[in-house]
Amino acid sequence: MPKRPPPRPIAALTACAMLLCAGHATAAQTLIICTDLDDAERTRAVLSVEEGAAESGGGPRVSSLEIVTPEFLWSAPGQPETARFPAGRSDVSPDLAGLDTVAIRSATDADGVLRIVDFGVLRPGALELEGLRGSLVLHETWQNAHATGSLYYTSAASRPTVAALACQRFDED
Repeated sequence: MPKRPPPRPIAALTACAMLLCAGHATAAQTLIICTDLDDAERTRAVLSVEEGAAESGGGPRVSSLEIVTPEFLWSAPGQPETARFPAGRSDVSPDLAGLDTVAIRSATDADGVLRIVDFGVLRPGALELEGLRGSLVLHETWQNAHATGSLYYTSAASRPTVAALACQRFDED
């Protein structure tokens, strides 16, 4: 019997070629929720991060960012009245990453892990909370999807606020 060459993994080669021709893979989404370090029931920041986003050079890109400002109530059209807030008001900011009036910059550590998110309005009167600017910092590496962090922000009309945070990440497929 003639000796046959081993079968070629044609399906695997075809799949690899299709991925290469497709340009870029879909970025993985991560949701990060940060609460007060002393009170896990008090949310202070929520952000979504796209890992490996092409427009950020393959690093993480903040695709949404909301902060909670207990000292300032934002307009929230359609928000019903609650025990804490009048109708149409909330202490949750709009999605800052979705506004073209807010600049968001992020920094990573040597391993490409998100560490710092800086945010600030491009013009002082661009948001209801005039002159808003601040930073969210993750102070340690993720361990069992948890890390400590801090949130700093200030505005033209308020004193600086600093909150110690307990952050948790949820990787989405």
